[in-house]
Amino acid sequence: MSSSPRYTEVPDYLGFFGLRDHPFRITPDTDYFYPSRAHKAALEALKYGILRREGFLVLTGEPGTGKTLLIRMLFRELPEEVVTAMVLTPALGPEALFEAVLEDLEIRASGSKEAMLKTFRDYLFELSRRGRTLLLVIDEAQNLPPESLEELRLLSNFETEKGKLLQILLSGQPALEEKLRSPELAQLAQRITVWERLSPFSREEVADYVRFRLARAGGAGIVFSRGAEGELTRLSGGIPRVINKIMDRALLVAFARGTHRLSPGLLREAAEAAALPSTAIRTGGKRIRWMAGLVLLVLLLGLAYVYLVGR
Repeated sequence: MSSSPRYTEVPDYLGFFGLRDHPFRITPDTDYFYPSRAHKAALEALKYGILRREGFLVLTGEPGTGKTLLIRMLFRELPEEVVTAMVLTPALGPEALFEAVLEDLEIRASGSKEAMLKTFRDYLFELSRRGRTLLLVIDEAQNLPPESLEELRLLSNFETEKGKLLQILLSGQPALEEKLRSPELAQLAQRITVWERLSPFSREEVADYVRFRLARAGGAGIVFSRGAEGELTRLSGGIPRVINKIMDRALLVAFARGTHRLSPGLLREAAEAAALPSTAIRTGGKRIRWMAGLVLLVLLLGLAYVYLVGR
């Protein structure tokens, strides 16, 4: 009778690999922030722009590239003088967006728009009097309508001789870049002083990222077979969130088989099991089409050779 562990033996999952924690959760965790070249550069550039009170900042990247985690790291590393506010559901019109900002800051304001703006302005000046400033982060900002983005530009007009009283960081997917380049938002685009883009990991970074998170979780006994790291890069596209989903399922599959070795085939199986069938199927489909094309080319060359010799 086989002694291999079963899927139902979840309590032994961490112990089997010598882990203290699950290293590939998809929730943003600053303890697992991997400082890739792009992520580290973006973090430093944003910090620099905020500390210099330079107004508008933009952070873009494909879904899953780590924008939310980077913003959490930014919050951790900013000095206490920077007060932060964050709007997570930005598909809002100008008035609703402004109300969401006030609510996040716990500012009680009512009445006309002018009255609420005055309350907000007074709040900013009070912060400035105490040597502080406000950083407002709008997540998934590509969903904001143009008129709401224009509202943010108007809010950013609050300033003193020393600098902006309000700084705004727009975080979103590449569609945000297209929106900000539209003619109707030209004035806003001119105010952007820091614009950082997060790109997927390279093959080397994928391997380093996986080892980094495993080491953080206390495990060092997992072995990658030849070609496994390249397969993981291909399956995930270098997107950290997708890497996490594949690796989490891969460890479960390896645990079920009683092995510490991750092979390309095991990773493909994990990608399919992790609700990523399109990626795995597409990868496999490309391989099949390539082989079929090669066979067809050989046949055509053979027929051409026979034809020429026969002549």
